[in-house]
Amino acid sequence: MERKIFLKKSLGLIGISAVVIDACKKDASGTDSGSDSGTTTGDCIVTPTEVEGPYPYPEGEINNPLNRADVTGGQTGVPLTLTLTVVNANNNCAAVENARVDIWHCNKDGYYSGYANQNSSLGNKSYLGETWLRGYQPANANGEVVFTSIYPGWYSGRATHIHFEVFVDNVLKKTSQLTFPDSVSDVVHVSSLYAAHGVNPTRIIQDNIFGNSATDLANETATISGSVTDGYKASLTIGIAL
Repeated sequence: MERKIFLKKSLGLIGISAVVIDACKKDASGTDSGSDSGTTTGDCIVTPTEVEGPYPYPEGEINNPLNRADVTGGQTGVPLTLTLTVVNANNNCAAVENARVDIWHCNKDGYYSGYANQNSSLGNKSYLGETWLRGYQPANANGEVVFTSIYPGWYSGRATHIHFEVFVDNVLKKTSQLTFPDSVSDVVHVSSLYAAHGVNPTRIIQDNIFGNSATDLANETATISGSVTDGYKASLTIGIAL
């Protein structure tokens, strides 16, 4: 089980590039790509580990009863279909069937379900007892889970992101976060449903969760397509070491 650490509170400017690469490719030289936190085994990249953050399922992730594909829970926003694929970096990126993938993220205004006393530019609010925009699924034979949600909003000091964890046989194997290109988030956040909160002032390069290295960021940035009108489809491959 990977050790979790507390949320970092200091933000620093670190130069990184927003290159999106697949989690199971080598670099142009034919050698394995990676970094200290996004290590490689064979041809595969182990997804970097990041902090869990302050808003996981309130009763503990392993006790989360929310096995569901649609996590929208009545929240309004630009539709987002998120496909996550879990692969075994110790076995040539073989799909990890039945891996459990948990996700959670804030709503369009920057608030999480299940927690009280949350501050945003839209005021202090409490959503105790609510469970929207969080849930889990077991991966299919291709290692895939597909969630129906909305594009996340943002809160102070963080780039736009989604938290996720991967369990295998009830053992936590990966805690991390994914993000989206700032250019896409900027378009979403000025659309009608998000306009009251506005554009996220924290760029990805200002967020030290994603700022460890360009390689880490590349393996934590979702591939995304779509539009505000039609909704977005995003995907990410999650490499774990089994």
